Amino acid sequence: MEKIGLIEAIDLNNEYRKMLPKDRVQLRKKRLYDLVTYARDNSPLYKELYADIPANFTIRDIPAISKDTILARFDEWPTDAQIDRQSIDSYLKDPESGSYDRARKRYLGKYHVISSSGTDSEPLLNLYDDNCCRIMSVEHLLRGFARREHIWGFIRHGARLSGIYSTNGAYFYNVFASFRRRYLPLKKKGSLILSAQSPTSRLVEALNRQRPAVIAGFPSALSRMADERVAGRLTVNPVCIIAEGEFLEEDVRKKIADAFKCDVTSSYSTAETGVIAYECREHHLHLNDDRVILEPVDAYGRPVPAGTESDKVLITNLLSYPAPIIRYELGDKVILHEEGCLCGNPSPWIEISGRSLDQIRFVDGLREIVVPVADLDAVLKDEPCIRRYQIIIYAGDRISLRLTGAKGTDKTMAFFKAEKLLRAYMKSIGIMSPMITLDKADPGPDPLSGKYKRIIVE
Repeated sequence: MEKIGLIEAIDLNNEYRKMLPKDRVQLRKKRLYDLVTYARDNSPLYKELYADIPANFTIRDIPAISKDTILARFDEWPTDAQIDRQSIDSYLKDPESGSYDRARKRYLGKYHVISSSGTDSEPLLNLYDDNCCRIMSVEHLLRGFARREHIWGFIRHGARLSGIYSTNGAYFYNVFASFRRRYLPLKKKGSLILSAQSPTSRLVEALNRQRPAVIAGFPSALSRMADERVAGRLTVNPVCIIAEGEFLEEDVRKKIADAFKCDVTSSYSTAETGVIAYECREHHLHLNDDRVILEPVDAYGRPVPAGTESDKVLITNLLSYPAPIIRYELGDKVILHEEGCLCGNPSPWIEISGRSLDQIRFVDGLREIVVPVADLDAVLKDEPCIRRYQIIIYAGDRISLRLTGAKGTDKTMAFFKAEKLLRAYMKSIGIMSPMITLDKADPGPDPLSGKYKRIIVE
């Protein structure tokens, strides 16, 4: 693809907003054709998979692809022959490409690497080039606010944004926040990235110091901040709050909105595609359908009609040229709506009726504490004395660990280290006395699905 500059990215967004429905359809068809052709010509994996599709193909002529297929043949997947898993792993371990600002040093000098959480299987590492990052950054600026008054309020209050994300890894919103700072002409000092793994008191102190106009982050982290706002320790007054990265339940939305006395909106995203949909003022998640194609399908991959709950979805990122995501299977259940919306956005909107696990709920007395799965997983993920682990969560804040120690470390020693790390993390989020035990079984795949899950909720 030719390089797309900032002004061109803004123009593309505005042009699509003004397009007639038939012109939107034609644009998506062209972008799909260009992506599939490029993938077939440059990716060994897609060259094989697409060998028999017709010249004048439709999207349903294209075979779906699963995460397992890509993981098994990762080095054949990218369209750039320089990309391989071993060099990506080396890049992610390089402290100069650190988790707080990976935009400083890109992989091979031109790609941002983003990892899925990997809590239900091995994580998929995806790559975004400058064009995709720039378009997504502009899209976020122009579509991420549900109301026009949110935009003006954000600007009037100094365009100060605080994001609370899982920063212990190359997760989407952590890296997305970094490349927004790189590609958008906003004051970098006004953009603060906070770690959701930080103690609550430290988050409160940082927010009170910055006085953000907008707070974004995981609903679980925002819920903790709502408790602090009600208690009077957090004194900020944002114009709006944007919940990202996890499913936003209505009771959590109400809790946060009541605490901060402002609108709370959300988005729907994945590491493989970026933000798929943003909420409007009616709280409808409108698809970014100029960049993403979402197909609700049943368990056998057959399309389901609008208004019907799907068993899963197939996702195509029309800008994913380095590592193409084309009809990629996700286990999320959605309901697609094609009827109009009072907000005036003509793009279809979706309800999310089920997502793969992304939150864990604990109870401390009368308080419910919700934490991101990615945060819990990050506690043990990089511990060198643990080779493999599974965290099983039971009712009553009881945790059981299945562990395999690294070379030279037996299971008992690995457990002592894991227990210490977990207790420290649980204390930081307000769970003072969890029961943590060592399971006799070794980590292993689910007997039914065959998938290896690092976090299991019983």
